Amino acid sequence: MLTLFQLPRAWGIPNLSPPCAKLETWLRIAKIPYEVGLFDTEHAPKGKFPYIQDDGPLAGDATLLLDGLQARYGVDPDAQLAPAERAVGLAFRRMLKEDFYWAIVSFRWRPEANFALMRAAFDGFLPPVVPAAMRAQIIDGARANLLAQLQHQGMGRHTLDEVARLGIADLTAVADYLSDKQYFHGAQPTTTDATVYAALSNVIDAPVPSPLRDFALSRANLVAYTRRMEAQFWPELAAARS
Repeated sequence: MLTLFQLPRAWGIPNLSPPCAKLETWLRIAKIPYEVGLFDTEHAPKGKFPYIQDDGPLAGDATLLLDGLQARYGVDPDAQLAPAERAVGLAFRRMLKEDFYWAIVSFRWRPEANFALMRAAFDGFLPPVVPAAMRAQIIDGARANLLAQLQHQGMGRHTLDEVARLGIADLTAVADYLSDKQYFHGAQPTTTDATVYAALSNVIDAPVPSPLRDFALSRANLVAYTRRMEAQFWPELAAARS
């Protein structure tokens, strides 16, 4: 059986890592059986999560994994889409991965109050045997690494007000395209839904205050979509929420 290695669950959402949440949601959409393994940074391919093992060597990067999984299991949630719809889906997935993701990271790791929430979450991921001083060092190191990535990517060079403006523009595009459809492309869930839901659950349902969260909560169709996706593919989380 396929083993999925990722950060442990927290905050009552699939995963506080959007890439991890995306891949696991896609596996559920595609109805591919899997089990979750204990994550290990030392063995993570490409040095990041999620990664999988499926009758072969470890393989990483959520986006690249999807093509291989489709071929191996003979499933394609996008089979019914026209070429133009596939193009639109790809553009939205890239937007959420390459732009909106960094807006989420900015509001989680830059403000001190929000970093305190991240510190508590990541402290829970570390084994109990890790000494307190080392725990703080590990988490502070993770923050320094992410802040450096934000600088290199470019989002970290903006003020948080500017980041909010950029992120809200992304959310507006998602809300406008989604409109009143059941799923992103219509009546059937697709690969794009895994990405959109991963992003929205990490904003709407994560306990991290930000203008992104305020805006997403103000768009009724985004909230309703998040609840539909949760009920359909994460019933255990929906039950816990109710």
